[in-house]
Amino acid sequence: MAKKLRIGFDFDGVIAYNPLRVFRLPVTLFQKYILGKKKTYFYLPKSGFGKWFWGLLHETSVFPAVGIEDLKKLVRKGKIEAYIITGRYSFLEKSFYRWLKRHKLDNLFTGYYLNKADEQPHLFKEKIIQKLKLDMFIEDNWDIVRYLNSKFEIRNSKQFNNVEIHWIYNLLDRTKKYKNKHPYLKKFLLRIFKD
Repeated sequence: MAKKLRIGFDFDGVIAYNPLRVFRLPVTLFQKYILGKKKTYFYLPKSGFGKWFWGLLHETSVFPAVGIEDLKKLVRKGKIEAYIITGRYSFLEKSFYRWLKRHKLDNLFTGYYLNKADEQPHLFKEKIIQKLKLDMFIEDNWDIVRYLNSKFEIRNSKQFNNVEIHWIYNLLDRTKKYKNKHPYLKKFLLRIFKD
């Protein structure tokens, strides 16, 4: 019997389709070239208005990504042990679980990991990927993909397992070179499971 793959999935942009993620590249370029931001860093809203607005932005993750039905079949067949690892901050916990319940995905995954301590999302994901000893993790944020890939590219070391970082790219990012890139969830699953 083939080994069951332990795969981690980001939420917004991977499991939940978010049409606004196309604006990530212009925002990143603005931060890098206008604001001079060099390191990977993510904004954490602290005020009531900031949290409300951030929540509103995340409500644009409207419906499940193309490929959810394929993922369900693979989980049912025992080919995947699936985990959600989301960088969503603690104040988005209710909307996260509400979305999963609305789309009947609240019992699909082996584990749900939400960034309840409001850590930097890339650092939180790195920690959970290590803890779960995943075979693969799929993410839609290019900055997080680059960061995680740099951390996990040391293969066969005692500190890290041999995890592959996969990327769901968007329309504006599609020309970036990366070995494990896919336009959406279904294409990722088709590439991993060719049968």
